[in-house]
Formats: sequence, C-alpha cells, structure tokens
Amino acid sequence: MNKRKSRIIAFAMLVIGVCFIAVALNNPQLSWPWSNTITYFLYFVYLLGMAVLFIAPFKEKK
Repeated sequence: MNKRKSRIIAFAMLVIGVCFIAVALNNPQLSWPWSNTITYFLYFVYLLGMAVLFIAPFKEKK
C-alpha cells in the first residue's frame, strides 16, 4: 500500500470515528448487545489500526 492510500484510509477512519462519537453522544439510549469489555477492545483495535495507517507512511524502508 502506498503512502497516499494509507493516509486516505486513515483519514476516512478518523472521520467515521468522529461521526460515530457524535451520533453516540446524541443517542445515549443505544448500546451494543455484548459486554463493555468487548466494546472497549473493538474501539482499541480500531484506534490502533488507524494509528498504524497514519504512522506507517513515515517509516523508512531499509
């Protein structure tokens, strides 16, 4: 994956994440059908994936 695609995907993930947070804050009655532990794990994996896509293009090739 080239640098441009990686950054575009990471930026799209960031925008989707911000939209999700906006919807979640305006609808506190909604919830996931599983425990909070699983939910937090999924959030962490999403953030980690987004961070990797943002940081990967800056890593130098050997």
